[in-house]
Amino acid sequence: MQKDKERPYNLVKQIAEELMPSVLKRFDIEDTPENHEDILALALNHLPNKYVTTDSGKIYAQMIDNFTIQYETDVLASLTRAAITVKERPRGTPRDYSATKGIR
Repeated sequence: MQKDKERPYNLVKQIAEELMPSVLKRFDIEDTPENHEDILALALNHLPNKYVTTDSGKIYAQMIDNFTIQYETDVLASLTRAAITVKERPRGTPRDYSATKGIR
C-alpha cells in the first residue's frame, strides 16, 4: 500500500498570514478579503518561497519555528511595503488617476 504524500507547503506564506492582522491594524486597513489577498500577493511576490513536505509533525513544527525566527523580519518588511501600496491604491482605484480625470 502506498503512503499518502503531503502536499508541498509554503512556510513563507504561513508566516505572512500570521503577521497579517498586526500589519492591517498598524496601517488602519480594513480587513476585507480583497485587502488581505492583495497585500499577501504583493508581499509574497517579493519573497523567496520555502516549500516543505514532511511526515513527522514534530520535525515539521521545529522547522516552522526555526524558519519563522530566521525570516520573520523579511516577511514583515515585505508585508509593510505591500500594505502601504494597497492603502494608497486599493483595488478598483485606477493606477493613473489624472488620466481618468482628463488632467494633463
